[in-house]
Amino acid sequence: MESSNKLPSLEEFRARAALSGLPLTTEDIEHLHKGYVGLLNLMERIPSHWAWAAEPPHVFRADE
Repeated sequence: MESSNKLPSLEEFRARAALSGLPLTTEDIEHLHKGYVGLLNLMERIPSHWAWAAEPPHVFRADE
């Protein structure tokens, strides 16, 4: 996710939640919004290019 994308406001999230048809309370919507915004913030921290050669291979064997 690019940093130029703005995060949805609680009101925008509430409007989308209403379209889902689920019986959500105000507390449910606030909790889901907080989690969604947190997830988007975490996604921003994931590098778009990973230097795989810098990572040592991890081998897990069942017999060890």
